[in-house]
Amino acid sequence: MEKGPSGSRMGVAQAVLVGHVLVTIPTLVFVLGLTFLGYLLFGFNRVNLLVLLLIGAVLAWTWWSLLIPKWRNWAHRQDIPPDELQKWAVRTGLVWPKGWIFEKTEIRFKGEDN
Repeated sequence: MEKGPSGSRMGVAQAVLVGHVLVTIPTLVFVLGLTFLGYLLFGFNRVNLLVLLLIGAVLAWTWWSLLIPKWRNWAHRQDIPPDELQKWAVRTGLVWPKGWIFEKTEIRFKGEDN
């Protein structure tokens, strides 16, 4: 179990924060960064904007789909209660509620059980 700076075990809030840093921030960078880069390279027009937003969204969703199961497994290895983790991750917009269609887009590999 990973200990925090004060010697206490990691809490749910810290685990959710780690999830946002590893998952949410890169997804925003994919969408906004690619759009801005496209603006710098190609200038602004509606077609370029739509294409770049679409590409950024696909990359961002792929990143989210791959990283969320890895983050969940990491948090479970830190002894974070799965129900609390899910509740707070949903409340902060990190994951979708269980059973939602978008939640089913998580990409799990062998050994990633949650």
